Amino acid sequence: MNLKEKILQVLEKKNYTYAELATYLSMSEPELDFAIENNTIEIRTLELISKELRIPLYSFFRENFDGFDFEKESYYNENIWSKEEESESIPNLKTLRQEIEALRADVLKKDQLINALESKISKP
Repeated sequence: MNLKEKILQVLEKKNYTYAELATYLSMSEPELDFAIENNTIEIRTLELISKELRIPLYSFFRENFDGFDFEKESYYNENIWSKEEESESIPNLKTLRQEIEALRADVLKKDQLINALESKISKP
């Protein structure tokens, strides 16, 4: 499987389209195709893809991941060259967004509590 096919596989898994990825990269689909197919894609473009899809950057350059613990590297948790993907261990985007919203709500409550305590302290 070539690099584009692997990227398409991850895009599908994460409910993104190739067109959305190209737009994110400020490229047209044909430009992205050309760069991938002719091995002229820039490192910074691979880095952007890596960040957006949560793929370790080095995964674009090697297939052997012996000794790498994907559980410890929770952000970059996709092994795009693995023959057997363990999708259960990879949190989906919706779940992560829900967790972020819950954390934001918790932070807001704590900020309100701090403000209330500060106002009590500052009153004579």
